[in-house]
Amino acid sequence: MSDEDCLVGVVTGGNRGIGKAIVRQLLFQSEKPMIVYLTARNVDRGQQAFDELKREQLRRESEESVIRGNELRFHQLDVGDVTSIQVFIDYLTLMHGDQSIDVLINNAGGVVRRPNGGSSSSRSQHSSPEADSIVRTCDADTAYRLIHMNYYTAVSMTTMALPHMRAHGRVVFLVTALAHLGIFSGDLPRVLTSDDLTLAGLNIIENGFISSVGKGTYANYGFPPMPFAVAKAGLIAFARLLARSMSNDKRQLMFAAVCPGYVHTDMTGPYAPLTPDEGAETPVYVALTDSKRLVRHNGGLWKRLKPMKW
Repeated sequence: MSDEDCLVGVVTGGNRGIGKAIVRQLLFQSEKPMIVYLTARNVDRGQQAFDELKREQLRRESEESVIRGNELRFHQLDVGDVTSIQVFIDYLTLMHGDQSIDVLINNAGGVVRRPNGGSSSSRSQHSSPEADSIVRTCDADTAYRLIHMNYYTAVSMTTMALPHMRAHGRVVFLVTALAHLGIFSGDLPRVLTSDDLTLAGLNIIENGFISSVGKGTYANYGFPPMPFAVAKAGLIAFARLLARSMSNDKRQLMFAAVCPGYVHTDMTGPYAPLTPDEGAETPVYVALTDSKRLVRHNGGLWKRLKPMKW
């Protein structure tokens, strides 16, 4: 089967945790032939994850005597580097044409490593006592790094990929239940959900949080002392914004923010009850389900296979 006959799925941060589980499920669950790109910043770790999943795929196909026609590929991608994003986009267009992406799952992100080793750069959902202290750490450096690591990277990746999305393509952002509107006060909940909100305005909010943390005035503007949650709230608002602003696009793209639940990752540790495979279920559901089931909830927030109120 040629590449032209296949869907193309891209998972950022796919070398471990929820990202790797998402790659696995796309590979094994897509009923339509799909080329799944596992991407990772670190080449060695990405290649290791690729090799592990490839062996698992070959073993399953041998045991089940079924060849699904799905193909796993690896490509280095640092979503924090726009040059790296452009190199990857150029590769996709070379291999699959200018319209080259059916599914983009923005999973890459992380937390800031603490001096005492209390956290690592990994995807996370919370709230163990340890994780809770991590996501609530609120100094200027932490705020800057977490906003850029979890908000601006996904915005850059999505913005650069959008011109290359195919008809009925899906864009998924992994977020956290901590990023609910209730953590904000004052005018922020109204502004974040306004139909008039633009990307420039959303960027001003995220930058305003960083600035106000540095000045110690973030509470005056309605922000919580939770940089990770503020970053993820930005992605929830971004999904809503994209669905609204691109509603007349002939490609009929679908956007969603997905909370995978409280998943056992490198950050959350033994408190988390869900496995990465369980955490991957909803983002994969949104990525693969027939668009007719999703259209009423375009731009919405999802958890446990269902849309939920922000």
